[in-house]
Amino acid sequence: MSRKKLKICHITSMHDWQDDRIFQRACAGLARLGHEVHLVAVCEEDQKPGKFESLKVTVHLLPHRSGRKRRWNGSKDVIKAAVHLQAEVYEFHDPDLLPHIGLLKKKVPGSAVIYDIHENYAGRFANWGLPAFLGDIFRSYEKKVINGLDGITVVSESMSSLFKGVRTPVEITRNSTDIERLRGIELPEPDADSAPVIVTSGSHSHARNCLQTVKALPYLVQDLTVNPVMQFVGRYLDNMDQEMEEQAKADGTSDYLKIDGMMPWEENFKRIAKAYCGCVFYEDNPNNRVGIPNRLFEYMYCGIPVVVSDFPELKKVVTQAQCGVVVNSEDPRDIARGLEELLSDPEKAREMGRKGRQAMEGTYGYHVDLEILENFYYKLLKRS
Repeated sequence: MSRKKLKICHITSMHDWQDDRIFQRACAGLARLGHEVHLVAVCEEDQKPGKFESLKVTVHLLPHRSGRKRRWNGSKDVIKAAVHLQAEVYEFHDPDLLPHIGLLKKKVPGSAVIYDIHENYAGRFANWGLPAFLGDIFRSYEKKVINGLDGITVVSESMSSLFKGVRTPVEITRNSTDIERLRGIELPEPDADSAPVIVTSGSHSHARNCLQTVKALPYLVQDLTVNPVMQFVGRYLDNMDQEMEEQAKADGTSDYLKIDGMMPWEENFKRIAKAYCGCVFYEDNPNNRVGIPNRLFEYMYCGIPVVVSDFPELKKVVTQAQCGVVVNSEDPRDIARGLEELLSDPEKAREMGRKGRQAMEGTYGYHVDLEILENFYYKLLKRS
């Protein structure tokens, strides 16, 4: 029996409207299922406000605010615009919206209002140099607001455990890759005659243990007969690219380091697919321990084995899918050990890559999470 298609509105005041989790996966995926989907967002400084359609999603871009109160005022703006749409389901993606979400509940009675929690925000206070007790205060406030909502979504089991005791239903929608977007893309195989490439993609900073990764090179190249290329691709925060180059120069490993920039989304997947293996490293903190970054799933879809930080959620995926190696990414020697395990056994590495791709086609692809999200909406509407 077919179910009624829904009018759904996603709301963000802080993310770019093309954000991968919000627009490319959730909004576009739900629109692909036949729902009427709207996205309300705020312009970046170089964007123009307006209303338009993209991937069957109606996007409402509101003017960019400036000044000390831009976050507060931008949050009020998107809530007012969302109220005007009178949707059946609302999902918002920023903690900045928590003080204003009561207006939405009041003005659109009978709708289901859901808070999508991407990160352990309370756990980030210490990272920002703020006293830890402020994080505890925020978590108490966050839970109080959550208890007045219809549901929350989180990215992992570990993150869901942070919200034990709330009265509101919790659902897990992982930070996975939407393989439906990649169906028509032919991914290349790694070049067997070239030096094996160890790739790290995304935004690079100290928070992603980039220097520790470069420091692993001296230990790695001394034990291998085939010298690899350590390739970083993407954007570099706070001159991280220069720091890595200086570190490699000091270690005498500059010949093994390659630093490249951003590429269009589709081309970047092709670049990753040519690699021998992919790294997913993060510094150890409360936020990183409960998250699962999207690039892990991107590597798995590309069919390359992974080397990941020894955090519960990352370890769980790698162990269940049998698609890679777990290391202490704070320790360059252990990073080198994990990489050497893959580089010294090409057949084992290929089998891990194959299993990662198989897992993405099965239980780890976003098509699974999209179905979970859709069912969650219907479940909450019955309760409303």
